[in-house]
Amino acid sequence: MARLFSVAGTGIDPRAVVRGRESVLLCLAAMFLFAASDVIAKHLSVRFHPLQIAWFRYLVASLFLTCICLRFGRPARSVFPAGQVVRGLGMAGATILLVAALRLQPMAEATALVFISPCLVTLLCVLILKERVPAWRWVGVFGGLLGVMVILRPGLAGYNPAALFSIASAACWATALVMTRRAVMADSLSTTLAYSALTGFVLLTGALPFVFRGLTAVDVVLSVAMASLWLAAHVAIAFAYRRPETQVSRLAPISYTHLLWATGFGYLVFGMIPDAMTVAGAALIIASGLVARRGEGQPG
Repeated sequence: MARLFSVAGTGIDPRAVVRGRESVLLCLAAMFLFAASDVIAKHLSVRFHPLQIAWFRYLVASLFLTCICLRFGRPARSVFPAGQVVRGLGMAGATILLVAALRLQPMAEATALVFISPCLVTLLCVLILKERVPAWRWVGVFGGLLGVMVILRPGLAGYNPAALFSIASAACWATALVMTRRAVMADSLSTTLAYSALTGFVLLTGALPFVFRGLTAVDVVLSVAMASLWLAAHVAIAFAYRRPETQVSRLAPISYTHLLWATGFGYLVFGMIPDAMTVAGAALIIASGLVARRGEGQPG
């Protein structure tokens, strides 16, 4: 029977190769799914407001949450509701601003700037959580800021003020990650996820009448696909980090493969190739992010 699972009769069992690496594969798949969702969001952003696009993502997430509640029961109430709401607002803000950034920038540039978030997390940990930060992590913070300046190139002809949407998205995401540390210590994972989904959904539903635009059948299909890919990516991340063999420090660098997928999709779908300054800045941000995450791993 084992011969049936061997690779071309070599006797190598692919199940044995994969076993123990499931969390890595799930993380890699999640980064691909995030990039695939982003490329559809960029396509839709030509006709639709970022708030409407983000609303579709949260609509699908809320429907998924409803199915989970019907199957397993309603999550417990939060003992830290204010923190949960702030976390949910941070995640919603990160989603909206990223869609706005994708609308106005090439995918590679918009995605690269978002990865400044690990450096911003360090700053917020000092300001909000009053943590003491070792010197080498400050090196990562300043290196990441330098990478941002290389991509932004302020004062030069290539400066694009729309890049500030990416930085604002990273700031919102960093805020959400810092609040995650407090939230998960007080509440269960299911409660935290419920607050995240519902906070974003309620916020965006309130804004939707002001920006809503009618959709064709193709638009609906693309919107559902975009939202489903986004949700699948989050589910893959959750399963990756919950596997017993998971080493958080091992998974953290995998998030940077998102930038590779974004660059590839940007070229294949939109014909966009990042210039040398963007590549150099992205490399500096990634290196600095790895330094800033050293010994810490990827938050929540």
